[in-house]
Amino acid sequence: MNRLWTAIACAAVLLIVSAAVGQSPQPNAADPKYQSKGEQDRAYTFPGTDESIPYHIYVPAKWDKTTRLPLVILTHGANQPSTAPFQRPMTNPTLAKTAEQRGYIVAAVTGYHANATGVGGWNVPYPMIQVQNNRGGGAQGGQGAGRGGRGGGAGATPATAQDFQRAEMDVLNVADLMAKEYNVDPSRIYLMGNSSGGSAVWNIAAKYPERWTAISPSAAPLDDANFPYDKLKTVPVLVVHGDMIRPWCLMQARRWSITQRRRALMQRGYLSPAALTPMRGRSRRFLTRHSTFSTHIKQS
Repeated sequence: MNRLWTAIACAAVLLIVSAAVGQSPQPNAADPKYQSKGEQDRAYTFPGTDESIPYHIYVPAKWDKTTRLPLVILTHGANQPSTAPFQRPMTNPTLAKTAEQRGYIVAAVTGYHANATGVGGWNVPYPMIQVQNNRGGGAQGGQGAGRGGRGGGAGATPATAQDFQRAEMDVLNVADLMAKEYNVDPSRIYLMGNSSGGSAVWNIAAKYPERWTAISPSAAPLDDANFPYDKLKTVPVLVVHGDMIRPWCLMQARRWSITQRRRALMQRGYLSPAALTPMRGRSRRFLTRHSTFSTHIKQS
């Protein structure tokens, strides 16, 4: 009898947890910022908790309730806040300006907690690639590889398995919230991210390929020995790296692109530095990615 009750109790707990995970947050029509435009800090209550999770958005002035604009979801680099993608480059941020000019909605997520978004975070099971640094200093790209990365800086509370899972779900939650609140075009929802956020793009796109019109990871060289690229056969992929930031990332992006073309999984997935703008480093990477996504958005 005790075993029976124990089994019933366990089943009840599993049902409760499954229901919490399966809940989809809804836009709050009573919020003063509901359907407002411009750059904004937002937050929602994560399902199954009382935690308020921030995200940062930009909505072009041209949007209205009858206009179905495309949506770009952004995942930031390790341990950063959701505002970080809107602050690059630091001297002249371009994301909000580009979104306004090109006419698309952008939402940058937190990843649940910052300590769940370091290298190896975002619920990504694939380790970062180890590539020898030609400038000396040994291999790079493997710190915190796999699930070991915790992030958050010295003294931060280590992320749990649940934190990692919720970091992944945060991306989907914010995509759902924005799609509902702003009546976005469901055939034009994009995912892009940088560094550890780029590895999140790879992983989330492979898990939920039906949710994304196209993806763009950058500076995210995963060890692809076991990565299920075949799940992305129907998802356009743009891999972008600045040539002055982490050369090992650039090497891996080029090698990955050649390999996938040989496997007939893509026609073209790598843009050489010469094909980009005259700008250098991170500024070029962000501007080029925005511009290229805009071209795809207009053609969709």
